Amino acid sequence: MKHWLVAAALCAVAPTARAAVTEDSFLVRNTGDLVDLCTVAQSDPFYTAASNFCQGFAAGVYRVLEVEIKAQRTGRLFCPPDKPVTRNDAIASFVQWAKANPDQMSLQAPDGIARFLSQTYPCPRGR
Repeated sequence: MKHWLVAAALCAVAPTARAAVTEDSFLVRNTGDLVDLCTVAQSDPFYTAASNFCQGFAAGVYRVLEVEIKAQRTGRLFCPPDKPVTRNDAIASFVQWAKANPDQMSLQAPDGIARFLSQTYPCPRGR
């Protein structure tokens, strides 16, 4: 259950001052596009669609990563914290991470999420 909370947290929307999204934004060509969708202002005409897309996309990527981790017998990409992270805290952390690492914005969005998770929730040695 705690894994789902981390995924849900990644999906939450924390509005910030961003450029308006367009229909092309939903193509999510890279991590930057996902950040745009996840941070769209409530006043944006695409707010509801962008928020829902962000939530679904991030949750889907998280689930795929979970399945991959379970299929691997060696090493883990990330280890979620024992205490669940709130949605707002996780999305704020993801957005902050992305802005602090502009070189990561060009990654494909699933790779950006995976990189964020591995850097934010590294596994202790031996896990």
